[in-house]
Amino acid sequence: MRILLFILTLTLVSCHSPRKGIAQETNDSKDSIAFKQIENTSDFWEYSIFILKYPESKYFNLALDKYHKSRDEYYDSVGMPIIDCFRNCASVQIKANQQIIFEHEFISQKELQDSLFMFFCNDKDEEFKPEKKYTNDVYDNPQEISKVHVQLQYINDSCALLQSVIKDIHYSIISYKNYLSRNWYKKEFKELGENEKHHMDSLLENRLILFGWDKEYIVPPPPPRPSMHDKYWPDSLTDDEIEELEKALNE
Repeated sequence: MRILLFILTLTLVSCHSPRKGIAQETNDSKDSIAFKQIENTSDFWEYSIFILKYPESKYFNLALDKYHKSRDEYYDSVGMPIIDCFRNCASVQIKANQQIIFEHEFISQKELQDSLFMFFCNDKDEEFKPEKKYTNDVYDNPQEISKVHVQLQYINDSCALLQSVIKDIHYSIISYKNYLSRNWYKKEFKELGENEKHHMDSLLENRLILFGWDKEYIVPPPPPRPSMHDKYWPDSLTDDEIEELEKALNE
């Protein structure tokens, strides 16, 4: 009887342990599999999608390097500048001193996620916040979705916050997916079917634009205001004419 119980125990262990191990291995390697699928592409958007989806990946820095290289090569080949998306850009900057600027105002990192989410929603249709466009949900019903892209600028080799900030952007988009899911399907995003999730993911995955600078750009001071001499005294005036003009100006 004891031998029978021992054999049964071994059988149960052998059935369950490998499955758990395989499940763990599959979960841990999702970013590895995703990166291997794109590591030779010249499409910089693929790297942007990866960085936003897997902000904590061990391939983060490699994907970031490939993003900048492939994007620079693309714009060099077509001879076009990088186009700004104007009001449909959520502007985020990480300064050299590690401070964060969101939409031209300093903000704490703990506020960034919620601020981005509110910017995406733009419930009041404010003029200087992103527009919305119509798209179809998975059942071909017309729905509204934000046009916003997150434009993130940072300083190369001096920004320990970069990966953490992208993680905040990642979670702000997850919040927006929940917002859309409740509006479109009347349920939370996690409750959606696979087709519904995949469709919504595809609409929001390429929303990150990255700019890395070698040093911080300092806005030059404005030129000095012209003096009275610059404004009113041509170089061709004689000494007597200058004296007369000086008297007139002082009266």
